[in-house]
Amino acid sequence: NVPKASKTSKKIFTASIIGLGTQDLKELKKNKNEVKNLSEEIDDLRNDLFYFIKNLDEATIKGASNFYINVLGSLEDIAQSLQYISKITFKHINNNHKALTFNQIRELKEISLQLETLFERIKFAFSKNNFEEITSILDSKQELYDSVKEKINIQISRTKAEESSPKNTTLYFSILTETKALIKAAVNLLELYSEQYDSKVGPPK
Repeated sequence: NVPKASKTSKKIFTASIIGLGTQDLKELKKNKNEVKNLSEEIDDLRNDLFYFIKNLDEATIKGASNFYINVLGSLEDIAQSLQYISKITFKHINNNHKALTFNQIRELKEISLQLETLFERIKFAFSKNNFEEITSILDSKQELYDSVKEKINIQISRTKAEESSPKNTTLYFSILTETKALIKAAVNLLELYSEQYDSKVGPPK
């Protein structure tokens, strides 16, 4: 489920930024439906929690149950961030607000490329059961945080120095702030696996 969620998350975030840049309302509306589908899939996993716990043996029930619950929490946080980003990008274009500037879109595309790489690496690690890759991904988390922080600082300077639209400035800051929350949720997911991973235990048959 994690590789599948990673693939969908990458697709949703990328579509939000591309749709915003091209002011493609149809694609942004379609993207909102993609988020809804992702949220429903995660809800299904939560609905399976009862049966998951019932099938665990006594030796592992507490640790495994808490692990499953925490992983679900991280997936839900990812979905909520994507839902917020898809909602505000759609709303901005639907209300015919002033388009983001060339530089704002360029900077968001830079972030989008970094997130595409992050989700692609997560997908690879989990689909191949290559959990050593998780450590490598976690080593690069600060670079992601710093990149978002840099874009926020650029926009602060830009807002002070240039004439800019209040609506698109608010949108830009909102996307970056929620992107930080999205990265944090993905990092939390990875850290959960990093803490629990045991190389002596093989993948499930």
